[in-house]
Amino acid sequence: MRNRVLKIDKGFAQVVEAPMPTPMNDFIVVKQHYAPNCIEHRVYQTGYFEFHESPVHCGHEGVGEVWDVGPMAKGFEKGDRVIVFQGWPCGHCHVCEGGLSPTHCVDLKYPKHVEAANKSASGGNGFCEYRLVPAAMLHKIPDDLSFKHAAAGNCLIGCTYSAMRDHHIGPEHVCLIGGVGFVGHATLVNLKHRGATIIALGRHEGRMKTATELGVDHIVNPEANDWLDQIKDFTPNGRGVDYAFECSGYPYYQQKCLEAVKHYGTLILLGYAANEGSDLKWALNTEYGLCWGHKTITSHFDVNSNHRTDLIQTLRDPWIQKMVDQLVTHDLPMSRAPEAFELLNQKEAGKVYFRPGE
Repeated sequence: MRNRVLKIDKGFAQVVEAPMPTPMNDFIVVKQHYAPNCIEHRVYQTGYFEFHESPVHCGHEGVGEVWDVGPMAKGFEKGDRVIVFQGWPCGHCHVCEGGLSPTHCVDLKYPKHVEAANKSASGGNGFCEYRLVPAAMLHKIPDDLSFKHAAAGNCLIGCTYSAMRDHHIGPEHVCLIGGVGFVGHATLVNLKHRGATIIALGRHEGRMKTATELGVDHIVNPEANDWLDQIKDFTPNGRGVDYAFECSGYPYYQQKCLEAVKHYGTLILLGYAANEGSDLKWALNTEYGLCWGHKTITSHFDVNSNHRTDLIQTLRDPWIQKMVDQLVTHDLPMSRAPEAFELLNQKEAGKVYFRPGE
């Protein structure tokens, strides 16, 4: 047997064969049914890799079934249906011991470390059919939860879930979403599920149409001269929003979201833009823009490990599943990655799921 791995570079994406991985210590091999795309289409467009990536080390989301179990791995056996959470956290820093997001681990390791620890030439990345995973990053999924809906527990419903939990978002809150792509749409779904009033700050016709279908309460064009007044008109006494969720990583939306937040309100950064050569410096005026309004800026982009069980339960909700069906616009064999990346770079797709075995 050989492993199927997606190799990506600028203008290039092709499935290649690599050796089958063998799990050592507490690692497990998962045969992935879905390996969703996050922002890897950026590599295809620009050739820019983040520090943890390479042409054969892209992708980090996945669901599937346990294929092989390392000698020290406990709690799993072949055939178990699982969701694969991203990364290889250390397990002993204050983040890990506190049950927080493994992605924010103080000593987080990456695909090349996974492969080195298993003496493997493949399997540490998400875009592969047989994937090496530390047992701590797997969570069993019930038989009545489809792989498609479970996969939303990564960079869709999952990556926006803990931010809502941590800030106790509820019906009493008016929230703004800026930079509305697939993460913004997922934020909308999580906010809607919690009963919040939602304002979308966006200008892309297709994405705003999707926001409307998902149940957004108001849409404001950021290019309108009175965009801020419009937002404030939707809030009690015109004070501004309680929470703003910035989902693109671009200063254009970061600044506008901060301005829309009320005094003593909070801006939560859920997205970042990984593009070489782009000017992503935010010229923040901390005195006027932050201090005088006693505003808070924080960030999050993964689910806390102590929220996983509740997240799985949320994904079993029929309404959430209906929303996921709208958010996942393409379900394609991994061999058709070039087609998917072109659609994503043209903003003609939402969330794309790859099937690694095809």
